Amino acid sequence: MKKILLIFAFLLANVSFAQVLIAQELYEGTISKDIKVSFYLKIEEDGCPRTVVSAIYKYQNNKQDNWILLETTFSEQKQQYTFVEHFNTGLMLLNRNGNQLKGIWISPDGKKQLPVQLTKVKTSKEQIEKLEDTLEKEHYNAYDC
Repeated sequence: MKKILLIFAFLLANVSFAQVLIAQELYEGTISKDIKVSFYLKIEEDGCPRTVVSAIYKYQNNKQDNWILLETTFSEQKQQYTFVEHFNTGLMLLNRNGNQLKGIWISPDGKKQLPVQLTKVKTSKEQIEKLEDTLEKEHYNAYDC
């Protein structure tokens, strides 16, 4: 009986602290109407529960396929996001409305402010898996090395 209770308690603890995936979305659009970008947004709830947002983006004309990791704060209720580029090379203030993210990109010195317009695009399971691998790699490069 003790073994059964112990196993049950272990399984209950794992379930209560598991992360729940809310969204994995790819957006495409522009910064300053002419700079084409791809933007990956992942939203999940951890076991606390709190909502955690992760994001990366890249310039589509980038030949090396380099992605930029974004540090995120947001208001879930207002659907407002602040994304700071990992090496503080800029930030985005975006509002989410349906399948769109709109707002501005701001340079670190605040002198440049460019409009951002992104639209969610349909993605396959394989594309999401590749984006997840890229997000994980960017987190690793930023925090584990």
